[in-house]
Amino acid sequence: MHTRSGAKASDNGPRPAPARPTPLDFPQYQVQGDLSAAHRDARNLSQLFLSFEKDVSARNVEALNIIPLGEIPLERLIPEGYLPPPTWLQDPSFAAESSDTKEPCVAASNKLRKPGHEDFYYRARELLHGNDDCFDSLPGRPRAQGQPPVRLSQASRFYQNLLLMAESWDTSKDTYTTDHDGKDMYTGRRYGAGHEMPPHYREDTVSAFVELCVWPFQCNLQNPRSSVNRKLHFQKRYLPIQGITSAVCRNPTDRQKARSGVLEGPLVGVYCRNTTTFRTASDARGEGKAEIMDLLFEAGTALLMAQKRAREGQEEEKPWQDQFWALAKRRHLGELGGGRQDVETNARACREIEAMKSGLEPMEDVEMEKKNNSNNGSEGNESKKRRIQGPKQAYSTTKPPESQWESKIEYRLIGKEPGAGYDNACFPPHVAL
Repeated sequence: MHTRSGAKASDNGPRPAPARPTPLDFPQYQVQGDLSAAHRDARNLSQLFLSFEKDVSARNVEALNIIPLGEIPLERLIPEGYLPPPTWLQDPSFAAESSDTKEPCVAASNKLRKPGHEDFYYRARELLHGNDDCFDSLPGRPRAQGQPPVRLSQASRFYQNLLLMAESWDTSKDTYTTDHDGKDMYTGRRYGAGHEMPPHYREDTVSAFVELCVWPFQCNLQNPRSSVNRKLHFQKRYLPIQGITSAVCRNPTDRQKARSGVLEGPLVGVYCRNTTTFRTASDARGEGKAEIMDLLFEAGTALLMAQKRAREGQEEEKPWQDQFWALAKRRHLGELGGGRQDVETNARACREIEAMKSGLEPMEDVEMEKKNNSNNGSEGNESKKRRIQGPKQAYSTTKPPESQWESKIEYRLIGKEPGAGYDNACFPPHVAL
């Protein structure tokens, strides 16, 4: 699939027809079961979820005691005092000043001013424009004669990514014709089908939309820097949570920390699943394997965010701390050494561990470093240190497992109700774009 977002698709004329549009579908959760049976499986949660991607069923959802609810009003999802009134959709410079239009005096949890009517209106106004008008106002897009451009500032990046999604999903302009050779020709916006769309189009669009909403609250998006930070610690096992693209974190009030990229939180986990088919022809709605998987991954995202938030005031426990196999160099080189086998004693390994704990390098490493520096002609040459390791060097280098904690995150229980015995985290339903 290829895209051409720089030109107006409807004016390009007929072209070979792309793949037929992918039906738009969303999962439905209709899990029903005996919760008493779920409690019997609770003792074997680790075994139940060991191969859940292959043998997933409603038992997995019941074991977590999850009861899906639908048609939840916004007043129940958003805490009281944070849901803007309908009058905030009016221009604040012309709206009559009343108790509904005044900015709330409630401060945010970091003692800073909470966004008010003006912050909400200028962002909502850009989202209320028609998609076609916003697409035509993007840089490099031709505009219709006599049509004033829509001014986009806050939502510009969102509409740029939404246009890329529209080139796979928008069927409103689809027109099929047949040329004189009998070939199917197409006029419209799409250049491919929804299931062919690159996953990062969806992730970038959702991230731009979330960032638009959280920026007035002095928050930002933090992308998990590795797959390790997307694993849920689940009864002495780590389960990978697919679909986590970013997390909403708060900017610190300390300017030095903010400049160094430190964030506080997390507050919200952003989950994007790239599934377009949730059930087979023989599955009833709500009983498809992909539907159950989607619910489990959403629950896993909420649990992972709760685990990270619960680290407030704690220090990471590293199972490999002070362990021989994580600190000492490997000495049994075998065939990789190209010579005789060099097997060192445990006493020498213990001396190396003690040297590492005290911040000193083993004598052998110091002498080897001096030798390399003298040969290279420059001491501490960084480019030489980054050279590609051979099999012998790679084998002798021991690297402990990657940390499960992000170095630039200060874990905080932001938003937890005072006196609550648990972190009342929740995960909302799908947001359709």
